[in-house]
Amino acid sequence: MLRYDFIRFCMVGGLGFLINILLLILFRRLFGFPIFVSQFLGAEVALFSNFVLHQQWTYKNNKNDKSLSSLLVQFHLTSWPAILGSSFMVSFGASTLHFNSFTALVVSSIVVLGWNYFWSKFVIWKNITNKEVMELSK
Repeated sequence: MLRYDFIRFCMVGGLGFLINILLLILFRRLFGFPIFVSQFLGAEVALFSNFVLHQQWTYKNNKNDKSLSSLLVQFHLTSWPAILGSSFMVSFGASTLHFNSFTALVVSSIVVLGWNYFWSKFVIWKNITNKEVMELSK
C-alpha cells in the first residue's frame, strides 16, 4: 500500500506544483509582487488543493478517527515549515543563484517532498488498524 500511496501523493503534488508555478508567475508578472510573497501565496493555494485531493483520493481508504477540520489543521500546520522553507529557497534561488522561478520551485519541491510525505502518510492520515478501531469504539 505504501507504493500506491506514494504514487498518488506524487501525482497530487504534481498538480499542486502546477498550481503553485502558475500562481507564482501570475503574482510576479501581473501584480508585481516580490518573489517570496508570490511563492508563498501560490504555495498556500496549492496546499489547499493538495489537502482536498489527499482526503478524497490519496488516503481515502485510510481509517482514522480524526474530523475533517482536525485533518485540515494538522495538514496546514505540518506543511507550514515546507511552505516557508520553499518560499525562502525559491527567493534565494532566484535572487542569489539566478535560477528562473520554475527551476527554483523544482529544487525546493524536491527538498520538501520527504517532509510532506512523512507527515501526511504517517501522522495526518495514519491508517489505524482494526484493533485500534475496536479500542477507540470502547
